[in-house]
Amino acid sequence: MNPVLSVWLDLCRVLAAVFVFLGHAVGLEVAPSVMSKVWHRSADDAVTVFFVISGLVIAYATARSHGTWRDYALARMSRVYSVALLAVVFAYVVDKVGMQIRVEEYAPEWQYPRPWLFMPFHWAFLGETWAGSIQPFSAAPYWSLSYEVWYYVLFGCLTYGRGWWKWPLVAMVCAIMGPRIWLLMPIWWLGVGLCRFLPRWDVSVWTGRTMMVMAVLAYVAFMVSGVRDRVDAASQDWYAWFNTFLPRPFERGATVHALSDYVVAVMFAVFVLGCARSGLAFSQRRERLVKWLASYTFTFYLVHFTLLTFCLALGQRTVGWGTFAVITAVIILISWAVAQVGEQRRGVYRRWFDAVLPGGRKA
Repeated sequence: MNPVLSVWLDLCRVLAAVFVFLGHAVGLEVAPSVMSKVWHRSADDAVTVFFVISGLVIAYATARSHGTWRDYALARMSRVYSVALLAVVFAYVVDKVGMQIRVEEYAPEWQYPRPWLFMPFHWAFLGETWAGSIQPFSAAPYWSLSYEVWYYVLFGCLTYGRGWWKWPLVAMVCAIMGPRIWLLMPIWWLGVGLCRFLPRWDVSVWTGRTMMVMAVLAYVAFMVSGVRDRVDAASQDWYAWFNTFLPRPFERGATVHALSDYVVAVMFAVFVLGCARSGLAFSQRRERLVKWLASYTFTFYLVHFTLLTFCLALGQRTVGWGTFAVITAVIILISWAVAQVGEQRRGVYRRWFDAVLPGGRKA
């Protein structure tokens, strides 16, 4: 992966996190009323971007490291749990405070009396499997992690599996996933395909830049032309057909409009291919800023919804621009603070998992 593309991917992660935040702020009606409902849909598209980037980066890092299954597991576990462990506890604690103020913002309440049961359930990322579409407390964005982790597991089985047990293990992982996770899996694997294809991708600088512009224009056209509505309707027809093969009716959960997600994923893939050959490099100062911001996006992504819900409990609904700016600043600050004991301490978590994961070096 060339350095220019690496920075562009980090920038896309930052922008995607911003889009998710704005989309949820609009959807929860915390944001100013003049903000278009189009922003709400942008949150879904931003997660599609996260999935493509994830597949690309995981495939690249795995190919580059030439490590063992244990190295892969340590890398993924330290990355995920350095944020997921805190995000679930954070949501529970903040929600319990918010419920003392305005409990109706937290319906349904059935998870809160049994955190000892539901926290491990969510740390096992079972919330979008056959068990149902269940997010931890108010941490609604956690749903995507319950997809992505299973893609990590499947990729690891396919990459490091050896012997007779490889394909039965792959089949077992796919069986655990369930239909919601299956339907968005092509998006993640598109990122893997991009990683495999990029070394052979060779076009002129101007072709790359043209692809970037065309991908953005195509996305805008897709949003405003009405084509998206028709593709969304086609998704529902597809689900109805899909239901005929399942033992029980398909509960969509977060997989609301898979066909539209596929279209957005392809457009983003074109944008990435353009970035790779655009020659649009960043100055060292801007590169450092982008990478610094990107290092906090995971935490911001997982905690912002909880904090927006807490704003509703405080009565902050359809606020003005000044209040919204303050809310945004406070959420960024709290995300930064949480990251100091999570995402920014990934090495500590890696050492913990290294100590307990089988196959380590003997003292």
